[in-house]
Amino acid sequence: MALIDKASLLMVPSTYEAGKLYNVLPSGNRAPDQTGENSGYDQTRADFDFDRGSNAAATRVNADGLIEKYRENLFTYSNDFSNSSWVKYQGGSVTSGQADKDGGTNAWKLNVVSSQSFSGLYKAISGSSVCTISVYAKAGTLDRLGIVNMSGVDFAVWFDLTNGTIGTQGGSNIDAKIEAVGTDGWYRVSFTQLLTSGDYFQLKPSDGETTPSGADGFIYIMNAQLETGMVATDYLESTSVTGKAGVLIDLPRIDYSSGAGALLLEPQRANLITQSEYFDASQWTHYSSTISSNDSTSPDGFENATRWTSTASGTFLTTSLSISDPCNLSVFVKYVDHPYIQLYSGASGGYYANFDIQNNTIGTSGYNTSNEKIESYGNGWYRISCTFANVSAGSTARIGFAQSLTEGWGGLNTSAVGDVLIYGAQLEAGSYPTSYIPNHGETGGVTRAAVLCYKMGVRDVIGQTDGTLFYDWVMNHESPNTSEDLYTLVLSDGTGNKMIGVNNYNQTIAVFIKDTTTQFFDNSYTSGADGARIKLAIGYANNDIALYINGAQIATDSSATIPTLSQIRLNTFWNGNLADSSSVKQLALFNERLTNEELETLTTL
Repeated sequence: MALIDKASLLMVPSTYEAGKLYNVLPSGNRAPDQTGENSGYDQTRADFDFDRGSNAAATRVNADGLIEKYRENLFTYSNDFSNSSWVKYQGGSVTSGQADKDGGTNAWKLNVVSSQSFSGLYKAISGSSVCTISVYAKAGTLDRLGIVNMSGVDFAVWFDLTNGTIGTQGGSNIDAKIEAVGTDGWYRVSFTQLLTSGDYFQLKPSDGETTPSGADGFIYIMNAQLETGMVATDYLESTSVTGKAGVLIDLPRIDYSSGAGALLLEPQRANLITQSEYFDASQWTHYSSTISSNDSTSPDGFENATRWTSTASGTFLTTSLSISDPCNLSVFVKYVDHPYIQLYSGASGGYYANFDIQNNTIGTSGYNTSNEKIESYGNGWYRISCTFANVSAGSTARIGFAQSLTEGWGGLNTSAVGDVLIYGAQLEAGSYPTSYIPNHGETGGVTRAAVLCYKMGVRDVIGQTDGTLFYDWVMNHESPNTSEDLYTLVLSDGTGNKMIGVNNYNQTIAVFIKDTTTQFFDNSYTSGADGARIKLAIGYANNDIALYINGAQIATDSSATIPTLSQIRLNTFWNGNLADSSSVKQLALFNERLTNEELETLTTL
């Protein structure tokens, strides 16, 4: 028998759904399926409950190594243009059952009359964020499609459905794209803007870039999508409810940043930068540089990275830093032909850190700066970050071209001009960076809620008088701030009077057993650098306790009493507070005290 087969509970992050993380053990039936099978669902399986509230701000690194976000098609009835939410305006009409891009009959004929200036189809939208509208279209008797924000001509773009080109567009547009789909004349056209509340967007067929058209006629359309962000992503079908995909609300995040999938657990954080991907927005001020949005493929796999070009000395981007102390600034960067980037604050000369993004190297930093990091995200992309202390509201967060790895505060490039790709800026309260939180226009920041992962009423899988706890996880940060370095795992009775707990207090692993009073306690193991993997096992019975970490015996005790326990909480204290940041690879419980040799085997890296 394999050692792990003795477990009473085994969690290896792999199977999940919204609000639930399933375990491998204990075995038992799942919920009944549609045929009525599996009707004997075992409610004592000890599958973990998972809660992040009604929060869609979370991301993860998926199995392909790409940053995956929450996605939503904000259009309802995205391919039902007969629905009343799509207004057929000034003689515009639609006819269903047309040949589509996939060989079916799900396309629509959009008809207009030449005598009306705004004959077509429109839909009201609302919001104040960067959004992208897309639709599949094909020429009919007319060969132009205008997507028009009815706020004015400065918010419009015309597409040529015969030649696959973009025509005239308004100066307030962020981007427009046309992409051939298949070989039958279909294109996907998209249009990116910074919306204002109460906008109306119209699909306007024409025989040229004119309104009204010179003739009655039609084009074919299908699969419309409105989404937050800089680019059109894969189409999501919607009906009376919006289509959703990606990192859904309450979905456990299986993250592949450290290789094999691990359950990503993080505290509440907010990205306070109003536009984290649109660096040409009014919230960013440019010095001696130009910006080209949607220039290259970013770490999320879409063409929404920005090309940042230095045109003279003193190149930097800046945005306001209205935040308490400490704070962490991060941004994704990719080398093109300038290697040195400096993160710094406009507060004073002490706040800066230098990075070489060509050679993956950290340079010098100021006396109010710490926790400098450069992390690879593949394909030449790095996330650089640092923590600023003693900052004050009203100062600024800045990203600049540095001259060298040893440049002092504000020592910006004074010689060669060049290019860098940037994406995903983040400013958050705290002493270390957490996973990326996209913000496309929310003043005051976008908040990702803290993760709660727990199971109550599971006495049967927790060894009571004797047992073993095995925990395999990665510390996601190295921070001296004790308010952020607390419990990563707690077994308790729900009151805090009795527990077995593991925490990372001030970069030191501490393990304790408490039966009203703490009887076993050891805090002698240094957790090591950020990203260190910890495999910990504690075998316990009355007056017989042994702690092993990474294959070595750390401590023993021959005078402790074992508490009666009934609940499990990952990454939180017994009452659900004080979330840390970690990636859980495996958790196992045993209803027996394993031998010391078995504890050593379990924990060997």
